[in-house]
Amino acid sequence: MSQCINWIRAYNRLWLLLDRNGTPTYYSGPSFLRMVQQVDPGSPSYEQLIPLRQSQGKSTSRKSFYWDVINGLQEQQKLQLFRLFIDEFEPHAKDDIEAIRAIVFGGGKAVPTTIVPYDLWNSEKLNNLLRDIDHAIDAQQFNRATTLAYTCLEGLYKAYVQRHVPDKANLTDLIQLCKAVKDDITEKLKARGPFPEQIVNAIPTLTNAVANSRNGFSESHFAEDSHRWLANFARDMTNSIGRLLLHFI
Repeated sequence: MSQCINWIRAYNRLWLLLDRNGTPTYYSGPSFLRMVQQVDPGSPSYEQLIPLRQSQGKSTSRKSFYWDVINGLQEQQKLQLFRLFIDEFEPHAKDDIEAIRAIVFGGGKAVPTTIVPYDLWNSEKLNNLLRDIDHAIDAQQFNRATTLAYTCLEGLYKAYVQRHVPDKANLTDLIQLCKAVKDDITEKLKARGPFPEQIVNAIPTLTNAVANSRNGFSESHFAEDSHRWLANFARDMTNSIGRLLLHFI
């Protein structure tokens, strides 16, 4: 990672909210661990964790075991967990959340997560790619974010083609895959009646933008804040195209 996050400081700020009894930000032990399980399904439940800590002679105070659980997560899981709490608490504690956001995300907005339905072809890969785009931007790995956006579009188009245009399933080029998807969607919409053609016609334009972003910058020239806008653009375009395709897949 190109930034060093002070997780102790971030946790201490988060704890003030988690321990604010009688408010929407208060999180009991079981509730906190259920939130953690959203980013790490293998994390123990409250009923599993407390007896284990007791047998190990560790403190069972909420502040102690919350920190131990967070500290045991991988870096990207920590980012995702803090993103979840930021989204959950911001309506109730805006100033406190801004302080936490500044520590973890450098003051930038935590990137929203797009979830692809589980009935897609290779859905686990697509879910992981979308999450990785968010994480890469959080970590200021902008070249990686753009490359992942390209890969995610490729996966979405292949999923669509395999389901709806099987005679084009041998295509591998992103632009050709995009054209096959766009043409099929156009035909389906025409059969239903008038539709905003400009939206469908934008699919190849946006795909070309992401493809050119990915192909036009080397690792040595695509880093730090100078190309943050490009990584965010690629992520937004991937999300927009993905949301459109999900109506047809």
